[in-house]
Amino acid sequence: MKKQHAICLLLCITIIIFSGCRNITVTTKVNANGSFTRIIKITGDSASVFEPDLPYPIDDSWKKTVIKDTTDQGDYILTYTKTYKKSDQLQSEISQDTSWRKGLGRNITIDKSFGFFYSHLTFRETYKATMPFEKLGFPNYLTPEEMFYITGAKKPISPGDSIKYKEASDKYIGFLVEGITNQIIATMEVGIEKLNDPQLKPETVALYRDSLEHRFHDYDGNMDIYIDFYKAWTGNESFEKLKTLEPPLFGELNKKVFFALNAAFMDSYTQAVEMPGLITETNAKSVTGNKVSWRVTCEHFLFEDYEMKVESRVVNRWVFIVSGVFLLLVLVMLFLKVRG
Repeated sequence: MKKQHAICLLLCITIIIFSGCRNITVTTKVNANGSFTRIIKITGDSASVFEPDLPYPIDDSWKKTVIKDTTDQGDYILTYTKTYKKSDQLQSEISQDTSWRKGLGRNITIDKSFGFFYSHLTFRETYKATMPFEKLGFPNYLTPEEMFYITGAKKPISPGDSIKYKEASDKYIGFLVEGITNQIIATMEVGIEKLNDPQLKPETVALYRDSLEHRFHDYDGNMDIYIDFYKAWTGNESFEKLKTLEPPLFGELNKKVFFALNAAFMDSYTQAVEMPGLITETNAKSVTGNKVSWRVTCEHFLFEDYEMKVESRVVNRWVFIVSGVFLLLVLVMLFLKVRG
């Protein structure tokens, strides 16, 4: 277990996000009245396709189907389907998520505005930035171009790009290690002040910054291990008293690391939206007819909010009919008046 946690943290720090053994597509089919059907399709082998960690909470109210792929790969195709009258219903389900994703700031809205001859529908889904560490000030550390490389918005396509990508990655790793070190140091300083033990001095903690940065690989899921390191480095047994604090000294920080690891290793998925009528605006890179899509990965909302948005215009045929009938009645009345 210790080795597993150590590998996870190392991969999290270097942001090596690898794809899993399954492919997930979330399709939202929006109707002209603002209702919609959401379809979650998972393709993978028998070991991965039924894994419970999905982009959205699933319960018995979803229709479930499973079929065997007829291609040579022989994968399974698992599909969940559910129809909603309005986006508030889906948002309510998301707020009741009990998995680690409950910590993700997700907001989904589907709005409809009436414009007489036309109605306008807007689909908007937003992920709040997930990095939970307060001691990370990336806007002052990484340039906009470096952030493009880190988040995947810009791919290296030339030798020069590869060099820049490597430099940005190295700089980012240093930034993240430094930031998490600051978080650990600040937490221990607060704990020492709370203990008010004359054998412990808060200013002592920062003196071992270099040693602390080189011991991230020892993380075993509980940051109390760093208390043991300080006790060994200083020869001061009083550091052991930090483990007796209530609430636990590293309680909140352990939760943040757990959340960050899950976010870093979440399955990427395709978000597709089919809109009624004519698409008038979207920030999606892929647009085919009235369907748009995004590839959602944790890099997109690691540091900044990530929004997926598409708008469409629908013809209100009934307005044209009513207007035509009204115009016809007016013409008939004018004609009768003239004849009279």
